[in-house]
Amino acid sequence: MFSPEKMYGFASSGEAKVFFHQGVFVGGVEGAEHAPPPIVGERVLVDYDGEHTEGQAPKAKSALRLDPPVLVTGIVTTFNAQKGWGFAAGEDGKSFYLHRSEVEDGRLPIEGQQVSFYAGFKRGRPRACYVQVGGLGG
Repeated sequence: MFSPEKMYGFASSGEAKVFFHQGVFVGGVEGAEHAPPPIVGERVLVDYDGEHTEGQAPKAKSALRLDPPVLVTGIVTTFNAQKGWGFAAGEDGKSFYLHRSEVEDGRLPIEGQQVSFYAGFKRGRPRACYVQVGGLGG
């Protein structure tokens, strides 16, 4: 889980959680020209010393992206502006949950509109992350 607004998040494996700040995130992957910040649900390798204050998660010294981010172009299939969520279908037909908090420039999408986003996962379900309405640069 990562909060771009706050620039921090937690990496977890099972019950164990490690806090990391975007400053320790190594997001570049060979072949990924414009890598985004951490993506919800992506695999990262976290290095930490294990020392921490009681009741707080240990702090990471580094968090390394393990896989290149997947950029998806798709079409908004549904979006309820009042509720702030809907779905987008990727080019391969896979459905991604689309939430207004992931829209980059604040322009809410409408049904039938093209979007570009990075494929993420939250609670085991595909989620659109860092969404650009009208495509990247659109």
